Amino acid sequence: MTGDPDAAAAIAPVRDALLGRAREQAADVRASGEREAAALLATARAEAARILDEARAAGRADGAAAAAAERSRTRSEARTVVLAARRQAYGELCRRVRAEVRERCTGASGPETVRRLTTLARRRLGPAAETAEAPGGGLVARTAHAELDLSADVLAERAVAALGAEVARLWDTR
Repeated sequence: MTGDPDAAAAIAPVRDALLGRAREQAADVRASGEREAAALLATARAEAARILDEARAAGRADGAAAAAAERSRTRSEARTVVLAARRQAYGELCRRVRAEVRERCTGASGPETVRRLTTLARRRLGPAAETAEAPGGGLVARTAHAELDLSADVLAERAVAALGAEVARLWDTR
């Protein structure tokens, strides 16, 4: 949605509020994901250490090969756990942003949000654009030759996408 400064200005407060809330939620999800990942990694490392101790007791020659295989397996399991935690964190972020956008479209500020979205739709598609409420909040605008989806779910997807590299910080452990 670029090109029309009036349209951008019309939705700037909504966009800024959504981005701000999405950033807050991303930070919450990141902190939660980091705690879960740290706990899971600690468990995986403890298990790996236990297995390595058992392998050493079985004999140096056989133990070295077993330890290497076990380290590889443990690293693979740890990676699987980390990726699952990342998927869960991203899914939770998307769920929270979607819920927040739906609330903004249907809650107390809903009428003002819909008015702003209607103004934006008519600026983008022309004054003859027909608008209809979208399931879950927001609206969809149509003309004979174009459609503009400003539904809550699409706006939420755009808000998460607008975070760009900030979302990757969810799993950055530095």
